[in-house]
Amino acid sequence: MSVTDAPVGFAPADQEERAAPPPSAPWHEHWAHRWRRSRFIVLALLVVVVLSGVTLLLTARTSDRPLAPDNAGDDGARAAAQILQRRGVDVQPATTMAEVGALAGPGSTVLVTDLAPLDDAQRADLVATGADLVLLGATFTGVEGFPGVSDRIETSGAGSTEQVPARCDDPHARAAGEISGTVGSVVALDEEVTVCFPVDDEGAGGYASWQHEDRQMHYLADPRLLSNAGLAADGNAALTLRVLGQHEALVWFLPARSDTSGTQDAVPMVPPGVRLVLVQLLVVGAALALWRGRSLGPVVTEAMPVVVRAAETTRGRGRLYRRFAAHGHAAAALRAGAARRMAHRLGLPRSAGAARLTDAVARATARDPHEVHGLLYGPAPSDDAGLLALSTALDTLESEVHRS
Repeated sequence: MSVTDAPVGFAPADQEERAAPPPSAPWHEHWAHRWRRSRFIVLALLVVVVLSGVTLLLTARTSDRPLAPDNAGDDGARAAAQILQRRGVDVQPATTMAEVGALAGPGSTVLVTDLAPLDDAQRADLVATGADLVLLGATFTGVEGFPGVSDRIETSGAGSTEQVPARCDDPHARAAGEISGTVGSVVALDEEVTVCFPVDDEGAGGYASWQHEDRQMHYLADPRLLSNAGLAADGNAALTLRVLGQHEALVWFLPARSDTSGTQDAVPMVPPGVRLVLVQLLVVGAALALWRGRSLGPVVTEAMPVVVRAAETTRGRGRLYRRFAAHGHAAAALRAGAARRMAHRLGLPRSAGAARLTDAVARATARDPHEVHGLLYGPAPSDDAGLLALSTALDTLESEVHRS
């Protein structure tokens, strides 16, 4: 049978293959439609991921915390940390006691940049690590609660704004020669404590060192000597770098104000830059809400198809009342309207009761209050004639009130 002789309702095989759509066409159309709808969201998320990665790469190694080893500002200590690293010292930053306990030990040095956040238990844990301690003080920061420290030294408010010579036998202080000055000082309570860079005649100085059990303890009264701004002045660098570089491992401890951990419990750290990533996600979410949200647009006014006059509405309602013989409803409407208008005329509020309105209308019209009360609050009429008489009486009463 030829192609032209094929039965009606059937097509040759090759024509059937050409006429039928490919099976994959609906699948491709579905995903193409979904891509057109969600491509903005996907592109926005990709932009956020790229920006977040760039932000983390640029900001992960910098901070603005005072005396931080990655802070390049004047109040940071990045210069000292980099010099120590070039000299072979492994500088390990820490912000919790859990990290200090994991990093510090005998044969290492722990630098404590701020004593104020530490409680007595954390101060005892620092001494228990067995590492040499370098404590940076402040004018109003004490050393109470430090075993081997609080019984050896005490802080003092004496200081100097000029260069201070060492005047002691400590090798680190002799190598420095003098420091640029000191805010605050330290006083020895034990003869084994060496105090250098004296600032008064009572034994207060800017630096102290002593031996506690099998480790060396150091106290530097003015932390600014370690900062980027003060490191290069006089002998500040010689003193601080020699004290911090005694061992190959240096734990740079910047205590966190909210740290409640001990040296045995690890606390998960929040990676730097997470806050900025969250802000970027919020911005993208707000942009998506504005893009996908529905807008009501301005209010569109339309012309009323039919305008009904108030007089026609009143007459229509009257006809309904008459058709259903609703004399009570009609009388109540007449009385309510008359009472509202007379009360307004007499300066009475809408909350005025029946007795008050009756007395006011009676005084204004010189009528008997019982007569006025009967007109405004009496029984409803039972026929059209009574309703008409009530309407006339109310009009007359209202006109008398308006003339008063």
